Amino acid sequence: MKKILTDCDGVLLDWAYSFEKWMKFHFDMSIVDDTEYDIAKRYQSDDPNLQKDNKFYAPRIFCNSSRIASLKPLRDSVKYVKKIYEEHGVTFDVVTSLSLDPETQKLRKHNLRSVYGDAIDRIECLDTGEDKDNALEEWRDSGLLWVEDKPENAVLGAEMGLQSILIDHPYNKDFNHPDVTRVKNWKEVYEMIID
Repeated sequence: MKKILTDCDGVLLDWAYSFEKWMKFHFDMSIVDDTEYDIAKRYQSDDPNLQKDNKFYAPRIFCNSSRIASLKPLRDSVKYVKKIYEEHGVTFDVVTSLSLDPETQKLRKHNLRSVYGDAIDRIECLDTGEDKDNALEEWRDSGLLWVEDKPENAVLGAEMGLQSILIDHPYNKDFNHPDVTRVKNWKEVYEMIID
């Protein structure tokens, strides 16, 4: 194996932590239910300032802010992504639902490369919240590892012939699927590779 496919937010970078701080600073809102993936439910907000076309659009605003340039790495990701790359020559292709704005995409790419260096090979930025089926089509039936935090995207990867791995978070803790392997951290992904 010479490549791993991975999501970014909630897998490589700790998007939720930065978003939480941003929501508190800009809207004085705190998480109400950390077991919810849906941000409107997570914050239980019907704030008209955060609604547009009946959608909660705070994530779109956040993803297009300067904060996206400095997200911190998730847990032990730096140590083990670099170990996988340095010890086994495996590079990472990132598929991230972020923004279609070219400047925002530059910030995301700079953030990832400054944290992970040459371990990151390719970064494909989709629109905020965009489904990943078209982006993953290129790797259909390749059997590559696909690391995600969103259950629906992990299942999608499995259905497309990828080895889906789901990184544990409170918002996906009750999800189980026979074709999706759950891990607590990147150390467990690393151990899967060296076995």
